[in-house]
Amino acid sequence: MYKLIDSHCHLDFDAFDKDRDEVIEYANNSGICRIIIPGVKRDDWERIRQICDQNERLHACYGLHPYLAEEHSDDDILQLGAWLNDHDCVAVGECGLDYRKNQADKHLQMKFFDAQLEIAHTCNKPVVIHAVHATTDVISVIKNYPGLRGMVHSYSGSYEQAMQLIELEFFISLGGAITYENARKIRAAASKIPLDSILLETDAPDQPDAAHAGQRNEPAYLVNVLE
Repeated sequence: MYKLIDSHCHLDFDAFDKDRDEVIEYANNSGICRIIIPGVKRDDWERIRQICDQNERLHACYGLHPYLAEEHSDDDILQLGAWLNDHDCVAVGECGLDYRKNQADKHLQMKFFDAQLEIAHTCNKPVVIHAVHATTDVISVIKNYPGLRGMVHSYSGSYEQAMQLIELEFFISLGGAITYENARKIRAAASKIPLDSILLETDAPDQPDAAHAGQRNEPAYLVNVLE
């Protein structure tokens, strides 16, 4: 049986409220030995802490997602620093930049992204980065924090950008997208990225693999991403 780590899974989301324990057990029986749960907003942090405290196979991250930048406040940043001082976690995040249409203002996203990188750098914690149509800017900001490390989740950039990130001591995390035949760009990039720089994820309950298209994603399906 495999021994895999799901490096990015929103197991705290409401989609798992009715059967979270069963989902975790199914994942464990499928060879998923660890699951990393990222935070997307301040209100989620305590929920994530409680879920992770109940199972040693679950590990918490705390952060502020760019998608919700217009809901975040300056006080959230202050509280994040304080929260990290008082609670164990494996990384800061999910933070980053998302330049798709109808997303939050880019300058506002950048404000919260940069602030979280500064916190992670100060706390000597890795970061979990969300980068959509924004990999160039993400790389640029990372360079302002020498020694910072982490991962770019659900990677969608180019091979050349991946190598820049790897040189900056970042891992490239791949998910269900690479199981789709029409995902030519990321499949081509993934085929050339060094294996020791790759992480695997589900991003459950979102981004199901091709075999589960249209269904709720689960950490157990990480095996399909690997294969």
